[in-house]
Amino acid sequence: MSLLKAAAVAGMCLSLAACATIPKITGAYQAITNASIPPQVVIVAGNSFDAVKSVVTSYITYCTPSPAPAGCSDAAIKKAIPAVRSGTSARDALEEFQATHPGTLGSKGLYDALVTATNTLTTIVNQYQIGTAK
Repeated sequence: MSLLKAAAVAGMCLSLAACATIPKITGAYQAITNASIPPQVVIVAGNSFDAVKSVVTSYITYCTPSPAPAGCSDAAIKKAIPAVRSGTSARDALEEFQATHPGTLGSKGLYDALVTATNTLTTIVNQYQIGTAK
């Protein structure tokens, strides 16, 4: 009988310990999701996006006449267009926030969306060798 009592007490202690960590987990989650980015980092990310976006949009403009010139890839264009749109939207929102709240920290979520779009476009440029002599 004492073994059952010990097991029950151990079970309650474990469950109470688990419950005690929930506020810590919640606080860590909120700290990560509510994190902010300094204005200088936002500017660099926006400029990086603009640079790769100009290469990709020039490629799209070059490749859209019908028939498309040799060396153009419809697959590259189909992958690039959503990344250009989402990156432009995130960059515009970050820049608008910076304009209305000068010197304050920007949204990490928008920053992450901008970085993801930049990385996607960079991958497309490298994969399809956009802007390089073939």
